[in-house]
Amino acid sequence: MSAAGRATVTAASPADAALVHDLTQRAWHGTVAADSSAYRETVADVAALLERGGAFVLRLDDTPVGSVRWVPVPHAVPSWEIKRMGLLHAVRGRGLGRPLAGAVEAAARAAGIGRLQLGVRSDQPRLLGFWKDLGFEPDATVALSSHNPLTPPPTTLSRPLAPPAPSPPSPSSPPDRTR
Repeated sequence: MSAAGRATVTAASPADAALVHDLTQRAWHGTVAADSSAYRETVADVAALLERGGAFVLRLDDTPVGSVRWVPVPHAVPSWEIKRMGLLHAVRGRGLGRPLAGAVEAAARAAGIGRLQLGVRSDQPRLLGFWKDLGFEPDATVALSSHNPLTPPPTTLSRPLAPPAPSPPSPSSPPDRTR
């Protein structure tokens, strides 16, 4: 990896479950408390979540350095929950979390999803600012897709997604005179 590096984000499939699992384990090791359910999940667990939802992998100079997952959740507004975002320690502090979160948002908008939600572990309060900077607000009404009974409840946040703006008419298109 170069010092600056070229960052790319690609969608992961269930066939990428081992990679996503490995990235999560390596990113969370030494940062997230040992009671996290992430340390007990298996590659099969990750594959099952990817079947229900999806994931993105961030590469820097073609080397995988981070990942994020999402899963649909029941709500009055079609919603996805963002799960287990992490970057390897060596690449933190470079603003690479934004492209991962942005990939989930773009995919959600494309799928007609109107809301994103997530939980921030009580031992990770520094992440609250990151998510708030992306437009997420504390939301005590969030029902997370899973809960770890070994840890205190996380801080829950959500963010409504505005529908995409309509595309402007093509310059080559004649004006619509049917109105």
